[in-house]
Amino acid sequence: MNCTECKELLVTNLEGLLNDSQKQAVKEHLDTCEACRAELRSLQALRERLIGNGKSLAQNSVEDNVMNRIIREQNTRLKSVAQAGAGLRIRRLIMRNSVVKIAVAAAVVLVALGAWSLWSGTQSSVALADVLVKVEQIQSFLYKMTMHMTGRIQGSIPLDTSVSGSVLIANEHGMRMDMSTTDPNSGVDLEQQMYMLPQRKLMMIVMPKLKKYTRVELDESMFAKMRKQNNDPRMLIRQILDCRYQELGRSVIDGVEVEGFQTTDPTYAGNALGDVDVKIWVDVQTQLPIRMDMKIQVGEEMQMEGTLHDFQWDVPVGVEEFNPVLPEDFTAGPGDGMKIPAMTEETGVKGLKLYAGFTGEYPAELNMMTLMQKAKDFRDSQTPEGQKLREAFEQAKTTEEKSNVLLEAMMPVQMLGGFYATLVQEQKEPAYYGKVVQPGDVAAVLLRWKTGENEYRVIFGDLHAETVDADTLAKLEAALPK
Repeated sequence: MNCTECKELLVTNLEGLLNDSQKQAVKEHLDTCEACRAELRSLQALRERLIGNGKSLAQNSVEDNVMNRIIREQNTRLKSVAQAGAGLRIRRLIMRNSVVKIAVAAAVVLVALGAWSLWSGTQSSVALADVLVKVEQIQSFLYKMTMHMTGRIQGSIPLDTSVSGSVLIANEHGMRMDMSTTDPNSGVDLEQQMYMLPQRKLMMIVMPKLKKYTRVELDESMFAKMRKQNNDPRMLIRQILDCRYQELGRSVIDGVEVEGFQTTDPTYAGNALGDVDVKIWVDVQTQLPIRMDMKIQVGEEMQMEGTLHDFQWDVPVGVEEFNPVLPEDFTAGPGDGMKIPAMTEETGVKGLKLYAGFTGEYPAELNMMTLMQKAKDFRDSQTPEGQKLREAFEQAKTTEEKSNVLLEAMMPVQMLGGFYATLVQEQKEPAYYGKVVQPGDVAAVLLRWKTGENEYRVIFGDLHAETVDADTLAKLEAALPK
């Protein structure tokens, strides 16, 4: 049982309506999951509080629309965004359970008397789901960003650099990022403008001081993923809502009263990174973000710490701000003209096949940073694929051509890592067995994920794929080497 399944059964369990096997499954999950135990404690406290306030109101009726409002508000307050469908189940429990109905009746009277201010407008809590709805209605906005990265690259190259700049987003035109950083090796200040232009299905990076530019073609699904990677606040809020998160309560930032939310759930980054700590601070009055703070471990040796701040909402924009300017003396840089494929089962299989071709085995894990660390050694591979890569590299005449050879060789592996991260973020319960499955193992499960209520997609060791039911999957996984 996973967290989503457990949380959907907590209310039913609290009311004693589960069968024995369900109760046992919930108990076993609660024994090992602190997040779900905390959810259960919140529900128990809510139930006790409502029952305590409602015993004298057993005969009172409750209007359906008010009841639905209470359920909706309480679901939000308990951070049950992942349980959006559970509201109806809770309502059905209330309607057939007299004790809980009494408690809800008490809640209605308390609201009428002003004892609760859930929707009075004076002390109302900020619901992160409502913040997302409001932000997504805004057509254009601007904010500033600062990032500081430390650690090591490829195990030996020290990294200590900062990036700062501004980001402009307009629904009609796309995204523009104007960033600056200092090259840690030369000390030279570098500037970069990145444009994401969905109408043209194009991402363009312009480096004015180097007089270089790079154009990359993206499909719609890749645009959504690039928005996440480039800190679109709408995507960041949605990611937090998809994770376990907690309220931080009221605070004051730059003279503004705010409410905070925090997630340290590794699924925020699709388990593709290391430790995650992301906070968002929302203006209590406008219910719009004013600041986001993040600390993220990238692999084993790199750390990133950053802040999004100085948000301006509904700013006026013009199409000219999203038209890259390329003087005649600018030339194409590494990767110009590349097409980035969608992160699908097909690209995942292609990445697995390529990796096995260079190394003779499957990757031990599908962590993005680990995959890229391994892929940088492909040129040293003694396999036929390694020989072909070396020949292509040697035939390339310019630095840009050599870079493109390496980028194209590594792209499928990068897409493999992105595909697995997507499965995690979409809560499809992926499992990967690259540590025990070898290339050519026809009957061994290499990678699987959930596609339906009793349905799983399985990629086997010989890279053919099948759709199986839960019982068949259980037998296949039981047969895996230990």
